[in-house]
Amino acid sequence: MMKKLIAVLLCVVLALSCAMALAEESAKVDYSEVTVNGAFRIRGLTPDGYKVEYIANEGMPIMMAFANEDTAKPEFTLVINFLEDFSEVERLNDLSDEERKLLVDSDPMINPAYTLMKTDFDTEVMVLRSAFPEDYDFASFVTLYKGYEIGLNLFPGQTSDGHLTDDQIVLAMKFLSDLDFVPMN
Repeated sequence: MMKKLIAVLLCVVLALSCAMALAEESAKVDYSEVTVNGAFRIRGLTPDGYKVEYIANEGMPIMMAFANEDTAKPEFTLVINFLEDFSEVERLNDLSDEERKLLVDSDPMINPAYTLMKTDFDTEVMVLRSAFPEDYDFASFVTLYKGYEIGLNLFPGQTSDGHLTDDQIVLAMKFLSDLDFVPMN
């Protein structure tokens, strides 16, 4: 009798787990389709309280702004651009340190030193910070997928104190971890 009860409970837990996984997947929305060098669709979960505002959704680069009604919350922009020099690169993980440095722009506003983080799917992401955080704080998250540079730029909210918090950095990494790149056939 006890074995049957445990078996039934285990089945219920597994069924609920599957239902929750399907519900999460269905909550993901299509952000954009990219058709250069092999087509794929970008799907993701929009963070609570944010809405997507397309800046450019045709051609390259694709740019999407994410804004929150609460102007103290950070703003972020997702930028996707094809890089001919990296067209044969599957992921950022495949690059050497020297090759990664080529991705770091010579923009004087960006500190060229970067931190390497990983998404939930073991994809490496370079995190770049402002060269002058006391005056203008921001963070840029950069990774590669099949020759495309995927960049997420995070800015303090308009009515915030002008600095990013660790929780906001975590929010941005969670957003990137939740992005799906789905090949289109």
